[in-house]
Amino acid sequence: MTHSVANILVVNSKGGCGKTTVATNLAVAYANGGKSVALFDCDRQASARQWAGARDLDLPSIELYHRPDPAKIDPGIMARYDTCIFDSGPGISTQPMLRTEFEALLKLCDVIVVPMLSSTWDIQAGKNFVTQLMTHRVWRNAPKPIAVVGNRISTNLAGQQHLQHFLRCLDVPAVSEFRESPIYAEAGDRGKGIVELKSNRAARKEYKAWRTLICWIDEKSRQAKSERLPGIPLAASHSKSRTEKGIGDAATERT
Repeated sequence: MTHSVANILVVNSKGGCGKTTVATNLAVAYANGGKSVALFDCDRQASARQWAGARDLDLPSIELYHRPDPAKIDPGIMARYDTCIFDSGPGISTQPMLRTEFEALLKLCDVIVVPMLSSTWDIQAGKNFVTQLMTHRVWRNAPKPIAVVGNRISTNLAGQQHLQHFLRCLDVPAVSEFRESPIYAEAGDRGKGIVELKSNRAARKEYKAWRTLICWIDEKSRQAKSERLPGIPLAASHSKSRTEKGIGDAATERT
């Protein structure tokens, strides 16, 4: 039995930010790299399940778990795979069931990837979510590295600058930026990932951004497994120096 190399939580509290796009493309990238991959579709919209249903059987295998109860996911099942990816539902919710599911996923993952669009509304929602995440009792008890990926980035330079400024303030890295391109919808409709569209020029333009994200995940997940980050006392929120130290430990330098 092998032990998973990376347990990746893809999450944001705002819908439409591309969680499933990021989760499925990560699954494809690892599967094409020779890893055994499990994709846990924990979102009630079941987009990952629809994607998996369109995937050809001759493509690298990705094991889909549809709507598992995160609190009942067996670590023994996870240990069968090199990589486990969780496509999460709403990240932080006032609904007790959704809150319980999110907290369970926080405990299972090694790293957290937050897809975010660069519009003003999305940045504000993302700011609130990341702030709530980093002050959540479960995260503070066992901090996990967090990275933001800019999704569907267009030529809106002002929006990109706004996003970068926000992340610098929180000391959270923006690891990659994925372009606004119809190639993502095309790949999704066919149950594929960007790295499987080798003959498509638009897809090849995205390869570097995905490699950068995967390198970050691999590095941080290794660190998370070998050196579990210490918990951050809730009282640290009242001390600027202690809070900054805790965030610096959990976040990473810009890649």
